[in-house]
Amino acid sequence: MNRIFVLISKTFSEIYSLPKFIISLVIMILFPIIIVAFPSAVDFGQISVSQASAIIAIAIAPYLFLITYGLVFTILIGSSGASLIAEEVSKGTMILLVSKPISRVKIFLGKYIALCLYGAILSFIALFIVCWTAVLSYSGNMDHFIGIIPFMLSMYLYSLFIMFIFVSITLALSSIFKKSRNASIVVLFLVIFAFLGFTIIRMFTATYYISFQLYHFDLGYHIANVFVLFTEVFNSLPPSIGWQLFFSMITGVYALTSTTDPDQYIILGGLDKNEYYPPILSLLLWVAIATLLLLYGVYKMKKRELSV
Repeated sequence: MNRIFVLISKTFSEIYSLPKFIISLVIMILFPIIIVAFPSAVDFGQISVSQASAIIAIAIAPYLFLITYGLVFTILIGSSGASLIAEEVSKGTMILLVSKPISRVKIFLGKYIALCLYGAILSFIALFIVCWTAVLSYSGNMDHFIGIIPFMLSMYLYSLFIMFIFVSITLALSSIFKKSRNASIVVLFLVIFAFLGFTIIRMFTATYYISFQLYHFDLGYHIANVFVLFTEVFNSLPPSIGWQLFFSMITGVYALTSTTDPDQYIILGGLDKNEYYPPILSLLLWVAIATLLLLYGVYKMKKRELSV
């Protein structure tokens, strides 16, 4: 265990540098902070804490999902982890590492844990800064920050889910490819395709999307489905069109239909969900896929030929 801890520490120091960490953090929080910098039309002094907390969470949720934890966080994870195995093999330093009294499996797991630790710290700090800035910008009331803690908890757990998937993908690719650049390119393509590619497919082939059951392969839909699951478990976002409309257009989790009161034409409970998959099934499916990728990465690491 001491050897694993040493390897985790060594790998973490390779991934982490203060300038890189700060730049990554700025990129993650920049867009949401720009959004919350614009003043709100809501008078937060005239509404309850629960209403104010809900408004703040609704304001930042779409941007945290798509930008902070969607495009930016996943790409940062991919770029940080792609070199952990592939580059050491190409440079010949992996031979020195495997010559030590530590197995290849432990080497892989040590690098895996170090990347997860780095991602977890980066994710938490980014989330805290965005939420704190939103509260200061909109109301400046500490009670409102306390009120969005359930939302912060659901978002952080969701970010750990995203991290688990993409760390597994990244290190599996790093174990397969000879060059870290190739692993980074594949992760980049996968991220863009997951969060933006299927949005275009659904937009132009809506009929075929359903008839050919393309939602089985729609990573963006499944990820958003898990996001919604976490918000429902912690009751951290009200069923409001204010954020559901965004998820309807970008991910397809919600349909552009809603339940209305036939007498007063009041929308009840937000938009209807597209129940292609139960949210818990999307969670279990991608946890299973990420686990299989993790195991495959370990297998490839054990079988990989090393040469100077």
